[in-house]
Amino acid sequence: MRRPNRETSVFTTSAIDLFASALGAFILLVMILFPYYRNAGSDDAFSRTQEIQELRRLASGEIAKMLSDQQVSQSEVQDMNEANRGIEAEISRIRKEMADIKTQLAEEPVKEPEPVEEIIEEPEPEALTAGVEFSILGLATKKKSFVIVVDMSGSMLSYTDLMVKSVLEVLEPLDESNEFAIIGYQGNPSPVIWNFPEGGGLLQGTEGNLDSARNFIQSLARRFAGSTPTHYAILSAMQYPADTIILMSDGEPDNAPGFIVQDITSLNRRESKEIHTVAIGDYTQNRGLVMFLQTLARQNGGDFVGVSR
Repeated sequence: MRRPNRETSVFTTSAIDLFASALGAFILLVMILFPYYRNAGSDDAFSRTQEIQELRRLASGEIAKMLSDQQVSQSEVQDMNEANRGIEAEISRIRKEMADIKTQLAEEPVKEPEPVEEIIEEPEPEALTAGVEFSILGLATKKKSFVIVVDMSGSMLSYTDLMVKSVLEVLEPLDESNEFAIIGYQGNPSPVIWNFPEGGGLLQGTEGNLDSARNFIQSLARRFAGSTPTHYAILSAMQYPADTIILMSDGEPDNAPGFIVQDITSLNRRESKEIHTVAIGDYTQNRGLVMFLQTLARQNGGDFVGVSR
């Protein structure tokens, strides 16, 4: 049996030539393209390209966030526009209601205002008239017994000297044929009454009693404070067996003036006491006070006078 020929040739001359030609061609191409390869960029071009891509990614995120914020803002603006339309509709409704109310008011009949009593400043008498016993601060009377009611409220501090002088003038013409008493009143805050004489009742107008009364008036001047409980003071004065009450005040009473006039006048129908009133201080600036004192005196047989000197 014939043995096969196992000798193998790895390379032939033709294969070696082929490889050498390919290597030569590759070297030639590298040498030709080498200048262009150097101009393609520096060695850190790749890293810079990555940085640019990262910046572009971040910028894309910011743009996306801004677009989202814009959508939210547009939604809020839309909500505000809706609310504004609702407010405008409410304003239109209110304006219409106001126009309807004005129309209704215009159709309502206007009531005639009640007449206001005119303040009449009564002139001081020029001289004593026939049959008049004497005149006190211009208040003429035939009566012989008096209760002098003195306002001691805090506002009287401004007219202390005027009040003292006025009360002393009331006491001046009195003599032994007269009887008198003095009441000082204030609210502190409840009504407080100061009496002369202390035990109540009337005193004869002797010189000694008049001197004591003058000292009492001077002591009252140091106690001006509180409010003006005039109603309570007049009711207290009506308990005295005197024919005449002289009320001296600078301000409106605590209670309603109309009620006081009505109540005192009703009670006085049986007593028939003369009630004279004296406004102290800047009474021409206080219409309410003048109206109250004028009406009280007029409905109770007395006179009104103002003292501002």
